[in-house]
Amino acid sequence: MQYQYNEEQTQIKDMFGKFVQDQYGYDRHLALCKSERGFSEDHWQRFAELGLLGLPFSESDGGLGVDGGFLMAIAEEFGRGLVLEPYIATVVLAGGLLARADNREMREALLPRVIAGEFKLCLAWEERASRGQPLTVSVTAKSNQAGDKIILNGQKIVVLGLAAADKVIVTAVSEEGCVNAYLLDPATVGVQIQGQTLVDGQRAGQFQLTEVEVSADAALFSDGNAELGLSDVVNEALLIMAADGLGAMDQLLALSVDYCKTRQQFGVPIATFQALQHRLADMMIACEKTRSLMWAAYQAQGSVEFGERVAMLKAQIGSAGRYVGQQAVQLHGGIGMTEELSVGAYFKRLTVIDLLCGNRDDQLTYLAQLQTQRALAAA
Repeated sequence: MQYQYNEEQTQIKDMFGKFVQDQYGYDRHLALCKSERGFSEDHWQRFAELGLLGLPFSESDGGLGVDGGFLMAIAEEFGRGLVLEPYIATVVLAGGLLARADNREMREALLPRVIAGEFKLCLAWEERASRGQPLTVSVTAKSNQAGDKIILNGQKIVVLGLAAADKVIVTAVSEEGCVNAYLLDPATVGVQIQGQTLVDGQRAGQFQLTEVEVSADAALFSDGNAELGLSDVVNEALLIMAADGLGAMDQLLALSVDYCKTRQQFGVPIATFQALQHRLADMMIACEKTRSLMWAAYQAQGSVEFGERVAMLKAQIGSAGRYVGQQAVQLHGGIGMTEELSVGAYFKRLTVIDLLCGNRDDQLTYLAQLQTQRALAAA
């Protein structure tokens, strides 16, 4: 059983952590948030040079074929550095589904370019009714009379990395009632895109599909069924997002401890006040509870319990992230509300992580439904 990073994972975590410290100062973060693209293309190319873009992909696809622990390790550093590059969008979500596709020609054509940093993808799966459940799909995919085209209709929301993506993978339900995924050029006629800047500076978007035509060979899965792969990919992305959030929480705790040691009141550091020590201790407990659930979810990868443990983790990151963020802002006083201090930026990051892919309440609802189903089955 693994409940902490092994030696190799720690090495890559430390390596990328040093890169983040050198390249991701808070002033740089603010500048990137206000830039046109919202991230650094130079940083993306460095990711490719460091091998980060190929970590989860098999050696046959040109990657390194490592497990999710390596992605968790670098994601914690993403959270610490408030990294804005669309790694989760391109590598974990879209790349993860493409790597599972049985459309070999598409996979062989695109994955090496993704790994080399030459090509960016995003996965459009969230809808207004999905509430974190990727198989709740209303976008439709119908074949034309000749059978050589697929007609897509519907709407997708909060598509991470849409602005930077060269191509989009869209999930849709076929006439047979199966969920499949299709590769789409965002410039295709009938695609209406509305860009979004999330509160933490990340770029996303939503789009409307109106009689959008793609070729039949744009389908990722020849049997028309992407459901298992899609569920696995979203759950793995939630695990990586949670690691990102944990990195942000750890950084907020460290910033708060340092501030309490230096800020003086009545001639002594406020860290000597017992009430504030209790707050810092509670923040640490919230971080450690999240860490424990993260490793519990990691252990369940590939099992039937993975989705349930990820839902528990996502609910925890929502509540713990909010608590740690609120406490950090309060401990820093009025300056904690200002943009010139990074505390607010970390709190925004945690807020976005909670809202993406089904928030805390959505995950708790899902868990309650699972318990109800088990109770009925046992009755």
